[in-house]
Amino acid sequence: MSRRTSRHAARRAARRAAAPRRLLLGALGATGAIVLGVLAGGGTFALWTAAAPAAAAITLQAGSAGLTATPLQLSAAGLYPGRTVWAPTTARNTGTTPLALAVDPVKSPTGATPFTTSVAITVGRAASAADCTAGTVSAVTTTGIGAATGSDLHLTLLPGASVLLCVGAGLPQAAPAAAAGGAASILLVTISGTQVRR
Repeated sequence: MSRRTSRHAARRAARRAAAPRRLLLGALGATGAIVLGVLAGGGTFALWTAAAPAAAAITLQAGSAGLTATPLQLSAAGLYPGRTVWAPTTARNTGTTPLALAVDPVKSPTGATPFTTSVAITVGRAASAADCTAGTVSAVTTTGIGAATGSDLHLTLLPGASVLLCVGAGLPQAAPAAAAGGAASILLVTISGTQVRR
């Protein structure tokens, strides 16, 4: 065998011996690239989640509901079947949210009497106090004492706004004579407001 042939044979043998090591290094290199890729992806995700709490800068604020009404000067003196007496009151929204107004069930602390079982309470809107006392009332709702549920006034009051409400107490034509002749009872008329979603 010539010297040249033996050199080629030695090189081939060295290459064959080094092939597994080169394959192993190539595999390790590929593995290293995959691990780095996953770590790089994980690093990006970690940065993204770390930035997410920036949404906490949003301020959440609860609204408030407040409703006031001026004193109601309503007298049932001289009330007879077929007659209704009226008096004005001003309701004002003192909160920060719109309120839908309603009349809660009317109550009487004196209990059932011929008057309380017969009287009807009517609430509506009036253009002025004079219109109210004259009985010129629109958008009315009527309820009796001890009604199971309240009555919707179909009126939404915006924050800071006010409305003139007219409250009437009346006896129907069919009311018994005892209702007209008996002593009038204290009546608790409550105007309530329910928050309206904007």
